[in-house]
Amino acid sequence: MMPVYNYLLESYPIKREVMYPAHKRSELKRVYNNIVNLSKRSPLYKINISKDNQEYTFGIKETALELKAKIGGMADPETSGFDSRTIAVSDDRVLSAKLLKEDVEGLPEEINFQVDSLASIQINAGKELMLISRGLAPGDYEFNAKVMNQDYKLTYHHESRIENQHALKKMAEFINLALPGVNATVDRGLNPEYGRIVVMSEQAGKHGEPAFQFSDTDYYQTGVVEYFGLDRVEKPSDTAGFYINEVYRQTSTNTFNLDGKLRITLNETSEEPVTIKIVPDSEKILGAVEGVLNTYNRLLRIAHNRMQDNSEHFRASKLIGEMKSMEKMYSNELESCGITPDENGYLTLRDSLAVQASVDGTMESLFTKENGFIARLMEKAESIAINPMEYLEKTVVTYPNKEAKTFTNPYITSMYSGLFFSSYC
Repeated sequence: MMPVYNYLLESYPIKREVMYPAHKRSELKRVYNNIVNLSKRSPLYKINISKDNQEYTFGIKETALELKAKIGGMADPETSGFDSRTIAVSDDRVLSAKLLKEDVEGLPEEINFQVDSLASIQINAGKELMLISRGLAPGDYEFNAKVMNQDYKLTYHHESRIENQHALKKMAEFINLALPGVNATVDRGLNPEYGRIVVMSEQAGKHGEPAFQFSDTDYYQTGVVEYFGLDRVEKPSDTAGFYINEVYRQTSTNTFNLDGKLRITLNETSEEPVTIKIVPDSEKILGAVEGVLNTYNRLLRIAHNRMQDNSEHFRASKLIGEMKSMEKMYSNELESCGITPDENGYLTLRDSLAVQASVDGTMESLFTKENGFIARLMEKAESIAINPMEYLEKTVVTYPNKEAKTFTNPYITSMYSGLFFSSYC
């Protein structure tokens, strides 16, 4: 039996998690005692150990064990997601937010934002110069620049009187290499025969103060700043202004961190407050729940396939009937979590109701309730794993001798000898 089981496991499409099956001595002892007690009261059966019967029996056993592992995993905050948190924003057109770390201690559960102004970068648009003209004389041009309160003295070397289209490009490249914090490009003017240099700051400056400035030195009558119009401000920079829980604040950028735990990005101004709430991570929770339901449905699918492919399927229909009876008994509990069964017993999630249940704690209650559907399902999965033969057709040979209280049926025990090796039980 053991070689057959190992052979089938290699080809069986189940990858069971090993984090949660019973490995504690007390748990293994309890499983062993359950098998022994089952053997005491079980009749002696004759079983047809055909390949189909073996695949079916091992299939429901392995799937039941995987179901136990998945349900057990829901008790672990790292896999269930019940302790995970995410951000809900009442109007994501105004701002977006995301958590920087799992630890949200110290953050209020609700934060109100009202955005008065957005941070904007400074833009200088230079003179429009005819591209084919040769206006800038050769020479060394000294000029001053100030970027975010940092002063620079620069010298630009112009070798020969070249066309403006090349002079514009050379000056833009020089600015980009010499000055951190700004970016210079060459744009075509309204007339395609003209071009100009556009300089933009990478960050916004303080309110009322320029992010950068250019000026020629005093002893140059016509310097490169004057020639290219580098000092022409088209759009001044400004800081972002907003209220957090009625306290006014300013930042030089539209994206910033709050208490090192929350990243906020401002998108537009708002007349009404926008609410940020820290809520359970419904996506992670529902992903874990889907894993449980998929395994549950796989167990039912094995039984349904048995009914379709094998004339001896009474026991498979018994398994389906027991699972559907549990669904009916706890239908209100499942419905409140957005879990609905179809006519074959397969369980599916209804997105809107399931999301709400994951946020308001109803879904967590489903998995932690001591006498609810999941608790009963855990018991059923363990029962199937210990005694998969319950759902296989067999012929009674003799009933156990109940007068001999310590009698155990060696035949029944031997049936499990290939089934509870290592972690398989």
